Amino acid sequence: MTEKEQIEQQIREVLATETRAIPLSDRLFSPGGLFGQLAETEAERRLLVQSPLFKEAQRRLSTLQQQEAAEFGQAVQQAAGAVSDSGYRLKMELTQ
Repeated sequence: MTEKEQIEQQIREVLATETRAIPLSDRLFSPGGLFGQLAETEAERRLLVQSPLFKEAQRRLSTLQQQEAAEFGQAVQQAAGAVSDSGYRLKMELTQ
């Protein structure tokens, strides 16, 4: 198996197993991500973004982002309903 085939297999594994948008995006699309390892030149990147695997990854990321946005919206509605008459303020912080 070539290095390219190994990276493509890793991408497929990430697509099949990752359930959160940010970790998926980081592993695939960040500067050190798997897709970056497949294309070094601008010409290679232009070809890569047209590939079925790249398009599948974009669709998966979009789906996860939409799911997480819907879940977040539901959580905000529930929290707002729970504290709206209590006199408390809801504060959200990013956890690491």
